[in-house]
Amino acid sequence: MNALPTLDAHAHLDPARPRQDFSACGAALAMTFSLEGAAQALERDDELIAWGVGCHPRMPAAQHSFDPDRFRELSARAAVVGEVGQDGTWRVGKKLQLSIFRQILGTVAEQPRPVSIHSVGATGLVLKELGRALIAAPILHRWTGTAAETQEAVELGCYFSIHSQTARHSKFRSWVPLERVLIESDQGLNDPPAGIPARIEWTEHLVAQQYQIDVRELRDIVWQNFARILGEAGTRGLPGGSARLIQQGLHDA
Repeated sequence: MNALPTLDAHAHLDPARPRQDFSACGAALAMTFSLEGAAQALERDDELIAWGVGCHPRMPAAQHSFDPDRFRELSARAAVVGEVGQDGTWRVGKKLQLSIFRQILGTVAEQPRPVSIHSVGATGLVLKELGRALIAAPILHRWTGTAAETQEAVELGCYFSIHSQTARHSKFRSWVPLERVLIESDQGLNDPPAGIPARIEWTEHLVAQQYQIDVRELRDIVWQNFARILGEAGTRGLPGGSARLIQQGLHDA
């Protein structure tokens, strides 16, 4: 068995759950939907969970209540930013989404953090903004872009957190170097956290098949990639509950 735990690069965990509920979920980057949810999450101290600061582009309440100063203050206390981005279902107006995404990217450019980015139906728009902002180590969550867009994203320095539903796409094997790969569950708030390792292990199996490597080797690579992201973003020394997760990644990778 691999000594490293599973690493979920994009999950949604309920910060109201008791600590013991997360004891068997492996290591996870836990994304929030709103600044209100992020403020609650950042009060926690979970051993292998790094809580993110998010403003989901598909959620009107989160978007309309966004405050750039509050976002800056919260993200200064966090190891990760997410879930943020652009959403092509347009449940929230394009103009508002774009304004908020630009403000978030501007803050992250000045105050670097790994960023987990939503781009459903808006892959081209997201790449355009990443080309303007040039932030460190952006992570494209559940990426659905074309092969050409994927190649562009690689050239922009993006990482890819691969979900089981997209793991079989040949564009990853063809265009994404292994050193840019992470694995994600996109776990829902109401899903049992203890189920995360099984979901990650299944996706690891699918991705390892794509790259024709051993699953254990893939997990080692994912942890090494996570450590590299932290180095690129300059977040290795961040205090708080996520510090143990970060240090494990740096020590064991």
